[in-house]
Amino acid sequence: MKMQSNIRLCLCTLFCGLTFMHTVNAQDNRKVAIGFKVSPNFAWTRIMEGPMENNSLGLGFSYGLMGDINIGNNPNYWLSTEFIVTSTPSKINTNDTLWSDDKLKSGLPYKNATFSYNLQYIQVPITLKLKTNEIGKFKYWGQFGVAPAFLMQQKLKTASTPSIYGNNTQSHNPNLDANDKYDFKGDVGSFSGKGAYQDDVHKARISLIMGVGIETKISGKTMFSAGLRFDNAFSDLFVDDAVDGRNNFLGIQLGIFF
Repeated sequence: MKMQSNIRLCLCTLFCGLTFMHTVNAQDNRKVAIGFKVSPNFAWTRIMEGPMENNSLGLGFSYGLMGDINIGNNPNYWLSTEFIVTSTPSKINTNDTLWSDDKLKSGLPYKNATFSYNLQYIQVPITLKLKTNEIGKFKYWGQFGVAPAFLMQQKLKTASTPSIYGNNTQSHNPNLDANDKYDFKGDVGSFSGKGAYQDDVHKARISLIMGVGIETKISGKTMFSAGLRFDNAFSDLFVDDAVDGRNNFLGIQLGIFF
C-alpha cells in the first residue's frame, strides 16, 4: 500500500514537472512578443554638399513600443517593428559669410553663423531580426531594415555675428512661413544669391538601420533586451537646394518584452 502511494506520488510529481516544462516551453516558443524601449542617442548631421559643416554631437532620446513577430515557426527568424518618438538634436555651422533680407537688417553680412536644430520624429522601424539559440543565459541578435519617420516638432536656434534675431525670440519653428524672416536671403547687391540659406527642414525622413544586441530572461515570459543601433538617413534633411545633409544617430537600446 505504501509502495502504491509512493508510485502515485512519483507519477503526480512527474506529471506536474511535465506540465511545468510544457508551460515554460510554450512561453519560450511564443510567436509574438511586445514590449517597451528607451534609447539615448548621439546625433550628428553629415553634410554631403553645400557651404555647411557639422559642428558637434547632440544628445537625443527615443522611447516607445516594440514588437517581435516570429517568421515561419523558426525561433531564429523574427520580423521586428516599433512605434517610437525620437529626438535628434544637432548643430551645423556655415563656412561662408551669410547675408540677410535687406528689409530686416538692411542687407548686413553675418559671420560665424551656427544652426542648432532640435527635431522630433515619429518613427516606425521595420526590420528583420536574427536571433541565435540560447548561449548560456543569453540570446544574441542582429537586425537590419528601414525606418520611415515623420516630423512632429522642429525647433531652431541661430547664432551669428551680429544676431539675426535682434530683440526677438531665440528659438523658432523654421518651417513656419511667419519665420522666413530669419532665413538668409543672400547678397542683395548682386543677383548671384551668394550667402543665402533657407533653414527649413523636410517633414519626412527615411533611414537605414542596423543593430546588434542581446536578450535574456528575467522571469517567466519577461525578457530584457539591450543593444546598439546605427540609424543612417538616406533622405535629405534640408529644404534648401544648395545644401544636402543627412541627420544620423547612434543609439543605446534598452527594452523589456512582456
